[in-house]
Amino acid sequence: MDERCALLFSQIMSAGNPIKVSELAKALKVSSRTIRYDLDKIDDFLKDNGLPQLTRKPGLGIGYSPSYYQRLKILKLLESISSYNYVLTPEERKKMILTELFQAKDFITIEDMATLLSVSRGTVVNDLKAVRNWLVKHELKLKSLPRFGIKIVGSEKDMRRAVVFLLSENMEIEKALNLIKAPLNRRLNIVTDRQLKRLFQDLEISPIEESVRLAEKQLKTTFTDSAYSGLVIHLALAIKRIQLGKNIVMPEDELSKLKPIKEFAVASSMAAQLEESYKINIPTAEIGYITIHLLGGKVTETDIFSNQDWMRLQILTDEIIKSIGRKLNVNLLIDGELYSGLLKHLEPTVYRLKHGLPLKNPILKEIKNNYAKIFETVKESIRPLEVYIGSKIPDEEIGFITIHIGAALERNKIVTSNTYHAVVVCGTGVGTAKLISSRIASKFANIKILDTISSRKVKEFCRNVELDLIISTFPTDCKNIPQIIVNPFLSEEDVAKIYKFLSTNPPKNTAFVEVTLMTEKLLKIIRKSCIIENREQLIDDISKFLNLNYVNFTNSKGVARPVLKELLTEKTIKLNVKASDWEEAIRIGGELLVKNDFVEQRYVEAMVRNVKEMGPYIVIAPGVAMP
Repeated sequence: MDERCALLFSQIMSAGNPIKVSELAKALKVSSRTIRYDLDKIDDFLKDNGLPQLTRKPGLGIGYSPSYYQRLKILKLLESISSYNYVLTPEERKKMILTELFQAKDFITIEDMATLLSVSRGTVVNDLKAVRNWLVKHELKLKSLPRFGIKIVGSEKDMRRAVVFLLSENMEIEKALNLIKAPLNRRLNIVTDRQLKRLFQDLEISPIEESVRLAEKQLKTTFTDSAYSGLVIHLALAIKRIQLGKNIVMPEDELSKLKPIKEFAVASSMAAQLEESYKINIPTAEIGYITIHLLGGKVTETDIFSNQDWMRLQILTDEIIKSIGRKLNVNLLIDGELYSGLLKHLEPTVYRLKHGLPLKNPILKEIKNNYAKIFETVKESIRPLEVYIGSKIPDEEIGFITIHIGAALERNKIVTSNTYHAVVVCGTGVGTAKLISSRIASKFANIKILDTISSRKVKEFCRNVELDLIISTFPTDCKNIPQIIVNPFLSEEDVAKIYKFLSTNPPKNTAFVEVTLMTEKLLKIIRKSCIIENREQLIDDISKFLNLNYVNFTNSKGVARPVLKELLTEKTIKLNVKASDWEEAIRIGGELLVKNDFVEQRYVEAMVRNVKEMGPYIVIAPGVAMP
């Protein structure tokens, strides 16, 4: 804080009542914009010294009412001020310039920018080279007019995408949201703090969070912590842009595809609630983009994909798993959890990538370090998906797919024998949580992971389920249950912490073994000829010999994955059927599936359509087809 800021602060304190920015500008003979810059510097100064910040009252002005002891402390600090200037690096100045340009309604003069940064005009001009290069990478340009200044030009869609990227360069989106919600909580650094303050100044976040919780309730789903934070940030940014008169545009044909689905109705409900809270008008195109974020932010069951696209995605998922398995020399097709989990992950991923929604992977570096071979294998194996989407898949998304594959490889190693009830809490996403669960299971045969949940749901879960411990990547609010904080990749130090807990804390309940179907059959055979002295040990030995992944708790299903002969029952077989061609054969077989409530009629139509368009991929041997 420099001498002008100290003078400004003294005037505000001595006024008693709030003073308008225009009056302060007139008194100090500077522009209103300069006053606003100086007010931010004063807030930084106050925060650094553990003092309350300035109060901003819309329509009234700026005020400050410290206590007697706070006033004494401030006066002592002001006496010692000669130059309280934080010297920004060129990279920090670039980010500050971009932030100021993104939140401006129109042109900003270079002189005003120099005042903001406390540097010379020449320094700003030199910094604009880096700003232009950054904008070009995001499909934007910097427009410059003599006597007017500079401003960013480009589509509103690209503008918003660039703002989110700018924020995510500095921190994870969840941290950005926490800082916006509680700006006095802690200072990350001066640039991050000012960026968020300028972009979301005077915006109350709680109504936005209420609208997102409404969406979760109406969609009967729970967003991951990162998806939740991303959606809140998107809505906050959209509201600020609308307030600046910057409306987004969406092609009518795209809107027409979105309007019939339930996410659009939910987005409309959210928009109505936000319009009331912020006294703004949210256009239909904006509702369309909220819908896209809802689709891209959750594991959706919405029929946004056509039957044809849905089947293609299933086939692509299968092809990717087979390709990765071949390269790694492991049969991943036997892992049904991998197929279903990856398919669910790819649904919103495909939609997100098709619409250019940015996604930050906060643990990408760790993924590349810990799973380098798997990462490169995934990268080599997803070419069919890139062709389908029509664009290259970024490393961030490859990292998330790598986590699913890594978790499957960990599962292939294990035979579970659990005695402790635990839950895994991870804000990064389902894939990361599954990776943690798999690695824990591979290291600890006596820990059973009941579920993987987000931090926002942990309290509710703990109230309804009896747990022995919580394993989380960050501290949770469940203080009455032991919790162990771990790295997503479960370091040796984490393993030691868990071992220490198990050695000193017995489980709350002792569970009995529920045997798999195959093991039970073998026990019956053995019983005919032998006396079984240690049934539990025999079950364990048989299961290890058969390499079955069984679970030994009463609330677990405890059955092996079905094999083909278990799926082909009297209800699913029809003999001596005459069919004039392949299409009729598929339809007759499809009737059996519909009759047994395995699929809907639209699935049968999709099978026929897919063969017509993609060729006879279903023929697996002469005279045999599996559509």
